[in-house]
Amino acid sequence: MNKEKHKNNTILHEISKDDLKHILANHLVWVSTGEKEGKQANLSGINLRGVVLLGENLKKANFEGANLYGAYLKNTTLEQANLSGVNLRGANLRWVNLQGANLSGSNLVRADLHESNLKETNLIGANLQMTDGLTEKQINQAQTNETTKLPSSFY
Repeated sequence: MNKEKHKNNTILHEISKDDLKHILANHLVWVSTGEKEGKQANLSGINLRGVVLLGENLKKANFEGANLYGAYLKNTTLEQANLSGVNLRGANLRWVNLQGANLSGSNLVRADLHESNLKETNLIGANLQMTDGLTEKQINQAQTNETTKLPSSFY
């Protein structure tokens, strides 16, 4: 497993496409069997820059501290996923279900959030500046506070 230093000096790990496919397949079994079989996806601290996960079911997956810069996650289920401290800069999050997900401290600058479900999503300390498609309704459904950096159009 190769390592790469992240902007905040944390070490990001590299994984192969085959390893990622194996993790995703095990996670799908885990979700579809009510967490009885398979294994929860743990992609914490993994460099997934530019990854394409179109329409995947990643409910309750752990991405804490991962790099998803420019990732294509359109139509993906990330309900109750741990995305705290994740770099999602420029990511495509159109129609993504983020209900109940933890995005505290995440970087969402220039992310596309058109029609994303942010109900009960933890956005405390998240950077949402220059996001595309973010609405007041989405923000009102999410958990935010004074540390949440909203786009300038919200002020």
